[in-house]
Amino acid sequence: MAGSRTPGIMADSAYVILTANSRKTNDNFFLDDEVLISTGETIDTLSKYMPKGETMLSKLVPDFMC
Repeated sequence: MAGSRTPGIMADSAYVILTANSRKTNDNFFLDDEVLISTGETIDTLSKYMPKGETMLSKLVPDFMC
C-alpha cells in the first residue's frame, strides 16, 4: 500500500479525460499522473495522492501496465 496512490488520482484524471474533447482522447492510453501533469499539476502537487503518512513520490511502485 505504501507504494500506491489513493483512488482520488483515478477519479481526477478520469474527470479530465471525460470532459475533454473526445476527438483528442479517443483511442488513447492514459496514465493518471501524466493526465494530471498535462493540466498543470506538478510532481510536488501530486503528493496529495500518496497514502497518508507517505510523502516520497520515489517510493511509488510502477504500474504493471507500463
